[in-house]
Amino acid sequence: MKWLKLLLIIFILSLSACVKVGQDNYKEGTYYSYDQDSMYSVVIYINGKGLIKSVFFDAIYPVDCATINVLDETCTITTKQALGANYGMKEVSAIDKEWDEQVDTFANKVIENQGIDWLTFKYRVMGDDGKYYFTDDKPNQANEKDKIYTDSVAGVTIVVDNLYRLVAEALKQAKK
Repeated sequence: MKWLKLLLIIFILSLSACVKVGQDNYKEGTYYSYDQDSMYSVVIYINGKGLIKSVFFDAIYPVDCATINVLDETCTITTKQALGANYGMKEVSAIDKEWDEQVDTFANKVIENQGIDWLTFKYRVMGDDGKYYFTDDKPNQANEKDKIYTDSVAGVTIVVDNLYRLVAEALKQAKK
């Protein structure tokens, strides 16, 4: 009977090790980060237990401009999230996903892992077969700033290095 109690205690302890608990180093609140160059933003909500409960990415996006890449009075300002399926990435996406679907997938992964420490960056190189591959090995002519691609997130093919930096900045604000 003693071995049964011991086995039960070990089982309960092993289950409790699998439960995610709050991050003592995050304080409750809503945190925001914005990048002027890319016009990307993130809003992160952390609950009273220190858990990341929501992550929302968006990007300011001008449409119908008279001149491509020139922001002027002819443009209509919207966001990539507001455009949704009308953004048009799905048509050219290798995984048949729109921009908003991909950033939502990334956001869910941040929530699931309670941060961004799991994310690894790699170089993207084209193989002899014409396909792209990810590698830790630095290609010729590359520098550390070229290490911006990741294959850490299933269902996401967009470059997420700027999203990573935004999350890092918002979580830095949330630190106790």
